[in-house]
Amino acid sequence: MRFLSFLFVLPVLAHTLYFLPAKFRLDRGEKLVFSVHEGDGFPDSESAAAPERLLEARLVKGEVTTPIADFLKLGQATHGVVKVEQAGTQWLAVRTRSNLVEMTPDAFERHLREEGLQHVIDWRRNNGESSRKGQETYTKYAKSLVTCEAEDEGWKQELGLALEFVPEVNPGRLTAEHKLPVRLLWRGKPAGGIRVEKAWTAGGKSDAEVAGWTDGEGRIDVAVDRAGRWRLHAVAMERAPAGSGADWESYWATLTFEVR
Repeated sequence: MRFLSFLFVLPVLAHTLYFLPAKFRLDRGEKLVFSVHEGDGFPDSESAAAPERLLEARLVKGEVTTPIADFLKLGQATHGVVKVEQAGTQWLAVRTRSNLVEMTPDAFERHLREEGLQHVIDWRRNNGESSRKGQETYTKYAKSLVTCEAEDEGWKQELGLALEFVPEVNPGRLTAEHKLPVRLLWRGKPAGGIRVEKAWTAGGKSDAEVAGWTDGEGRIDVAVDRAGRWRLHAVAMERAPAGSGADWESYWATLTFEVR
């Protein structure tokens, strides 16, 4: 059964949800402290996600999954902590409860343009819906790569998120001037023709830009040209199922990692 919260003409829809760990490298037995941020900027959070919206939050290392249940809203972010018991490279992951948003025609088209969803704009125009309000359900998926002591092949693990970035090399071993090849999977299949944005921060500075579009195999090489913390972001959208109460359904994915 799908649970929906109902929102109306709220700009927070366009906000990206992502993890920002306090540290990306830890020792065994150490507590991993992290924040869940919402906002188009990086690394500043513009709003704090309601803890009840954060579902299936977990730390994943191979067959070992550590659930994360307790979150605290503080300031403009939501915070959590989990003890790291397994050595090696592992994933933080979460999905949000699905929300339904309704926007005016102009606001919806602006939202679509901002996220690179031209195919939806074209479909609405070709099917006489450009003047109709936009009704969209959306779910956000976030993952972050952290390492406990020695690195291993844990970065290869796919988590089965509805929309998921899967790196093809270990992001934790990258240094500046490298490229990060990643695949974007939508329900486990290559997501081609999806715009990917990248954001970077270090030493109080930050930057963001469009990295490019995934190819037919869902792949893209993202230029990583500076040491610091990085975020990748993508949105996929399709027609919503009949009877869902919405016309469109979107899936949001982020990946955060650190480059030394």
